[in-house]
Amino acid sequence: MSKTMFTTDNLPEGFIVKETFGIIQYTGTVEVSHKGLLRGMLERNKNEYQDVIDAFVNSAPRESNAILGVQISTSSQQFSNGTFLYVTYIGTPAIIEEN
Repeated sequence: MSKTMFTTDNLPEGFIVKETFGIIQYTGTVEVSHKGLLRGMLERNKNEYQDVIDAFVNSAPRESNAILGVQISTSSQQFSNGTFLYVTYIGTPAIIEEN
């Protein structure tokens, strides 16, 4: 089931919250340094940032159809094997419906 993410606390007009669930949080890493030619070619179709978003959405309860109040936090760290962006998503899964 697809889920809609809202960064605001207010739903668009015409929608109501039927049920909410406990807060969810997911932190993922995205390599932002140069990966080199071979790795770049092998991972050409990989979108690490989208993978983090998908993992966050998939951590919500199955029956929810929205995530409310989504907040995003980032941090970066450089290691000997590359520079990585840490992306943290936090939100409240909910079931919303049209009023």
